[in-house]
Amino acid sequence: MSDPKSLDEALAIFQANPPTLVKDKKGQVGNQKTKYADLVQVNAVVLSELNKLGVVYKTKPTLRADDPKFVLAYELKHVPSDTSESGEYPLKLSENPQQMGSAISYARRYVLLALTGVAAEDEDDDGQTASGRYAQRAQRQQRAPEPAAEGQTAQRAQRQQRPARAEQPPLPGEQPAKLSDSQRGMLMGQFTKLRIEDRTARLNTMSTLVGRRLESANELSRSEASDMINLLADALNSDDPRAVVLEALAAAAKAGEGE
Repeated sequence: MSDPKSLDEALAIFQANPPTLVKDKKGQVGNQKTKYADLVQVNAVVLSELNKLGVVYKTKPTLRADDPKFVLAYELKHVPSDTSESGEYPLKLSENPQQMGSAISYARRYVLLALTGVAAEDEDDDGQTASGRYAQRAQRQQRAPEPAAEGQTAQRAQRQQRPARAEQPPLPGEQPAKLSDSQRGMLMGQFTKLRIEDRTARLNTMSTLVGRRLESANELSRSEASDMINLLADALNSDDPRAVVLEALAAAAKAGEGE
């Protein structure tokens, strides 16, 4: 085998026989127990093979000078040819060192797998505080709510203060767990009680709440379904269920406009 003359040639050789990641670490995402390949294994398995082809991977957490945003600057470089692929991955600043380290670890792993095309089957636990679209949306929803309007029940005010759960985007080749049959049945039952029985109306409601267009309830992830079930349960237990749902839809639509 001839030596690669560029980064693209090196990646072509690497991807022809990619390494296998073994899910040998135990973790937990919400209430669901998982197994995953951690960053140590990814570095040992993936980077060792890349190094044999003259490719190095460098990352540097940094704060932009001209635009004060915290990012992970990265570069995948083929040293002999001086050809490279570089960029920045957004990071979420945190005063908690553990959360900050978690976000950086997730970003390092996510970027390396994305650049090299290596697929992992399970999302690792260091991704629970990583930045991304879902984490940003959750942060907006966790902001202090406006004072309750006159006549608003304490139950509704408490419901508005409930923090949303951040769901991380899956790594390349990974898919979030789909909703279960019991969750699907529970959702349909709740919609029936709310007298939202038209399929289009249900899909429009679910799409607005999760912030993306759904063609079927089966496209919901397990955590999205769980959050929606909790919201609809709160609505059904309130004095005005439809008003609570409309309030949640308005808040979700407003959050989507800010992205």
